[in-house]
Amino acid sequence: MPPLLLHLGAFAGYTLALLLLTGQAFAWNETRSLFYLGGRRTGMWMSLATFCATWMSAASVVGFTLWMMQDGFRAFGGSVNGWLLGLVPMPLLVFRLRRVRCLSLPEWLARVYGDERLRRLGGGALLFAYTLYLVIQFRAFGAVAAHLLQLPLGFAAAALVYLFVLYTTFGGYPSVVRSDALNLCLILAGVTLAAGAAIHLYGSPLATCRVLAVRAPELLNPWSSWREGITTLTLGLAWGLGVAANPQYGVRLMAARRTRDALGMLCAAPLFLGWIYLCLTVLGLVGRASFPHIPQTLDPTAFARLFDGTLPVWGALPLLVAVLAAAVSTANSQLLLAACSLCHDLLPQRPLAEQDPFGEDRFLLQNRLAIVAIATVSLVLSQIPLPGILALGRMSWTVVAVCFLFPLYLPRRMAPKQTFAVLASALGVHALLSTLSPLTPETSMLVALAFEGTFWILPGRAGS
Repeated sequence: MPPLLLHLGAFAGYTLALLLLTGQAFAWNETRSLFYLGGRRTGMWMSLATFCATWMSAASVVGFTLWMMQDGFRAFGGSVNGWLLGLVPMPLLVFRLRRVRCLSLPEWLARVYGDERLRRLGGGALLFAYTLYLVIQFRAFGAVAAHLLQLPLGFAAAALVYLFVLYTTFGGYPSVVRSDALNLCLILAGVTLAAGAAIHLYGSPLATCRVLAVRAPELLNPWSSWREGITTLTLGLAWGLGVAANPQYGVRLMAARRTRDALGMLCAAPLFLGWIYLCLTVLGLVGRASFPHIPQTLDPTAFARLFDGTLPVWGALPLLVAVLAAAVSTANSQLLLAACSLCHDLLPQRPLAEQDPFGEDRFLLQNRLAIVAIATVSLVLSQIPLPGILALGRMSWTVVAVCFLFPLYLPRRMAPKQTFAVLASALGVHALLSTLSPLTPETSMLVALAFEGTFWILPGRAGS
């Protein structure tokens, strides 16, 4: 069968499955609790599916694999170790987040720390970070869709994910959860088949490492110099803190049906995520062994062409579909949270009057309009020559960590006015260092957290 027909069939199959599965989640009697959190009725396995699928974004599937090809195990130490490290403290959040019944993390921040300005600050930070992160998903989906369907790379290809994401987000959290269950299955199948096909080329991962030991031995040693070792540790720590503080995971803890469902989800997630990262690591090593001379800058288009040309069709096609699934699974979740930040946390709200039966419907319509607006902005930004997908990811995750890490995990140590001033100042320090200094976003984040921690952790006048 010609490759284009295979690609069209795979894309059409994914589209049809997504439409049929997600369409069942649209409800007639919606409330904002159902729209944002699924009515807090999500069981453990569906919570696990949406947690893992949201975790595996295009930055993970495409960005990590390309980074692995360029820097070898230094990329593994700086990203995978850090990402999984972020899971370790999350059980502490389960009881703390579920004790206060809120619809969003910025609302939780304001209620726990007693200052409504914190809600607006957190909502603004999330709106910025998630809009930026949506650009990554649009770029990756557009590049892979353009390759699959032989479309010119540009607005038309990126607009496909725009339609996918709008459809799967309009139904709110129940729709996102259903689509994530499908997307996780496709991600698992895609990376597993691709890793199996990659191993078939060289016989075993060990044989691949032997090839690299001859051609590029520095790739197998993440500690080849003390500077690279420090850089790896810094990256891992920064990514871990970003994961631990990311509200998209906190929302899944809040939306679980029971506390034990949330804890069970956190216990099972490392098994699924670890397997996916193992497969992507194999892909990155085999890709570098197959192409020893690669350019310094790689993008999603190069990813699609490289593996589609290297792997047999039974490995390459599921991998490309997995990239589409990863982009959609992260984009719809973050788009829903960005709309929540705008409509629920930033815009002024009128209390619902009991005699107004359409007040809730108007609010949810406002959310859907916000979803369209934010997705449109991200689509336009995806056509502008912004930094690469890993650079955008680093900026967005570090903003989230600076805003939410200490409030989520540490006890209240300051008066409300002081808390707001410290968080706002820390975000300002991070923004200045990231844009006006040669420091990376990760290093800027650590400096901002050190500034924030000086006021938060050290004994002070918390109650004065």
